[in-house]
Amino acid sequence: MSGRRRPGGGKQGRGIRYAAFNVIELETEQVQSPGDPQAEAAARVVQEVQPDVLVVNELTNNTQEDEHTNRTNIDAFVENYLSVPQRDDLDGIDYEHTLQPESNTGVLPDQDYDFNKDGTAGERPGDAYGFGEYPGHYAFAIASNYPIDESNLRSFQTFKWADMPGNLIPVAGEDGVVTDPEGDDLALYLTEEELDVYRLSSKTHIDVPFEVEGGTVHGLFAHPTPPGFDGVNNFNGKWNHDEVRFFADYVAGAEYIYDDSGVHGGLDDDASYVLMGDMNAGPGLGRDERPLTPAQEFLIDNDDFDTDRLPKSPGGAQRGLPTATRVGGDVEGVVEQIDYVLPSPDLSLRASSVVWPSENATKRNLGEDVSLASDHRLVWADIATHPGH
Repeated sequence: MSGRRRPGGGKQGRGIRYAAFNVIELETEQVQSPGDPQAEAAARVVQEVQPDVLVVNELTNNTQEDEHTNRTNIDAFVENYLSVPQRDDLDGIDYEHTLQPESNTGVLPDQDYDFNKDGTAGERPGDAYGFGEYPGHYAFAIASNYPIDESNLRSFQTFKWADMPGNLIPVAGEDGVVTDPEGDDLALYLTEEELDVYRLSSKTHIDVPFEVEGGTVHGLFAHPTPPGFDGVNNFNGKWNHDEVRFFADYVAGAEYIYDDSGVHGGLDDDASYVLMGDMNAGPGLGRDERPLTPAQEFLIDNDDFDTDRLPKSPGGAQRGLPTATRVGGDVEGVVEQIDYVLPSPDLSLRASSVVWPSENATKRNLGEDVSLASDHRLVWADIATHPGH
């Protein structure tokens, strides 16, 4: 008999199940009312996994789009889809705790700037802090069975890219930075004036402390810009590199970091954490169009994250990359690993997987659901705070 699973945590012995799911461009009109096919498919995938903590990437922040809204999109998605069994053999999930952080996408500075160098200043999407057709476009939100310690939540939406030491910003006037390309090639860069306002985070970076059995676990959430669409200066590739780098510096306790409240410093040395979300960066060697490898440097080869057993799937393996989390990318049909659930080394990783059945799997029509929901696949990991949980 299926029904609704009430809040209260993971099943005995499995630890806490954390999941990241980029449900590609899920917008307000889709989640505020029931009956949307993409939202239903995404909910079926989530209900198959039954995560305790879930981040949904590319869910519009409707409080930015319309500040007079009565219900956030994450609450609507929970109420209309996730809490309602989407198939007879599935249980709904009543997430009691939700968070919908503000995003830099579609947000224009107070003064007009021509960030995308198209000759016109102050126009979305290219002149916003983060690419978006409107404020809150491509944002992300969090749903949890565990309470959020909002008094210790830290957001970094307004952190300036130029305030990261050793940043890779292409700046006008520097050697190698093209400011007058020939033909149709883009040449994105920042002027000295723009350095004073340009934000690091294309959406936001946020540290969300969850009150779990055994203590506090910090959920580290971000969705760096895709490393493409930027031309000869590799602007977005360098931006992505530094966005991915930020949380590596944060867990290492970097003092240069400051949050939106003005508090400086990174995480305490004894903090437990899980990094979650679409990083738009995959491990391995860079290609010509993506010469930087921030995921390899700052995540996979970083001892501050447990990457010994990365989530895998039959569908990814069938396509040549067991750890793949997305189909598509720069070349049609190519798969890549860009979505992550990575715990700190002090936590105990019990199990993990990517929800991607093989092409010939017919069980519960799950293959159809994952394709309808997104070009990304849900990634999950069971993580215990200590051996007793």
